[in-house]
Amino acid sequence: MAEFNKIIQVEESSPLISRRKKRKAYIAGAVALIIAAAIIVTVFLNSSGEIQQIGDYRVDKVTMGSFTTSTEASGTVVLPTQVSIVNMETGYAKEIYVSEGDSIDDSTILAVLDVPDLEEQRDDLLDELETENIALEEILLSNEYFLKEIEISLERLYEDIREAEETVQTEKELMELKSSRISDYEAAIDSLESLEEKREDLLLNKAKLIQVNELSLRKQNAKIAQLKVSLERVQADIEDAKIKSPISGDILSLYENLKVPGSLIEKNTALFTVANTSDVYIDLEVYEQYSSYLEEGGHVELVISNNALKGEIKQIGRVASMSSDGLAATVTVRVEPDGGNTLTPGASAVADIPLGTKEEALLLPRGSYLTTGGQKYVYRIEGSRAYKTQVVFGEIQGSQVEVLSGLKEGDRIIVSSYQNFIDQDVVEMKKGILEEGKK
Repeated sequence: MAEFNKIIQVEESSPLISRRKKRKAYIAGAVALIIAAAIIVTVFLNSSGEIQQIGDYRVDKVTMGSFTTSTEASGTVVLPTQVSIVNMETGYAKEIYVSEGDSIDDSTILAVLDVPDLEEQRDDLLDELETENIALEEILLSNEYFLKEIEISLERLYEDIREAEETVQTEKELMELKSSRISDYEAAIDSLESLEEKREDLLLNKAKLIQVNELSLRKQNAKIAQLKVSLERVQADIEDAKIKSPISGDILSLYENLKVPGSLIEKNTALFTVANTSDVYIDLEVYEQYSSYLEEGGHVELVISNNALKGEIKQIGRVASMSSDGLAATVTVRVEPDGGNTLTPGASAVADIPLGTKEEALLLPRGSYLTTGGQKYVYRIEGSRAYKTQVVFGEIQGSQVEVLSGLKEGDRIIVSSYQNFIDQDVVEMKKGILEEGKK
């Protein structure tokens, strides 16, 4: 018998599911729908349930008043009039006469150094100066001797010339009387001329000797003068080994090795720091955006080492510089503290600088409600309920907070912590509206 195969079209076929299975599927779907409906109803009931009640809170009013703004600035105590005293020559500690904190003036000897090299140089210069002074005396004596010798020779020559002149005259008269030969007369003339030539040579030598002597004296005096200058400089350097301050003031620090006699002190070592402690200032760094509020002569409140004092602005820096945290530009403000305050250089200072007063500002007292993150809302009371209200705050100064928008004068606000009902838009107050600032 022949077999027949039937081709089945898939799209024309249907799954072979029994009625029993279909019934179970319907039942499961119905159960799922019931559960979903229950969840929705539960959520709805919860959301439309009773409003959360609170019983621990404080209330205060929004008021209208004057609001003085200020900014804090940090800085340090500085002594602008101070010097660092260094030694000009290498030496050894010999004597010290002061201690840190001592008050001194510009005539006080602070310490003395032993400078053997300079002392040896001074002694050598003194010996050389004595030798050159002796040489100067020798030059003076030699010049005087030679000049006297020439003067004596000239006097003798002048006498010989007078005698020769008389001889010439005599020979001339005898020759005219025919009592003498012409040769004798001519010989007398030659002798006179020879003496006159010697006189001219002596006069020339005398003039030359005078000039040479003057030059020798100038050279020797110049050498002596140079030695004296060198000696004065060395003596000044030795005198500098007696350490003094160029200004009056207090000793802020000293080189500890000065206290140990014989310690080597190298050249240009900072031996003392001296400052005029009566000339004291506080340099503050103020954010540049507040610079328009600053003016010379303005007053600030200062806190230095837990001491509160007042100060006056003396100088405002005109060039902005980056602040220590590198986040904003600052200007330098120099403040002079009022009264005779003894302040430690380098001490930290904090200043409260007033920026101005705003009249008719809306104000709230500063409270724990501000500590709930960075929220921009408050709970405003209407009747026995408080409603979350969006607000914009301004500056916070001392115990006051400026309200820029969202509230009006007289509004009552919960000013205690919002931590227990922070997620509620409305809360019910169990005890009713409380008095401002009370539970």
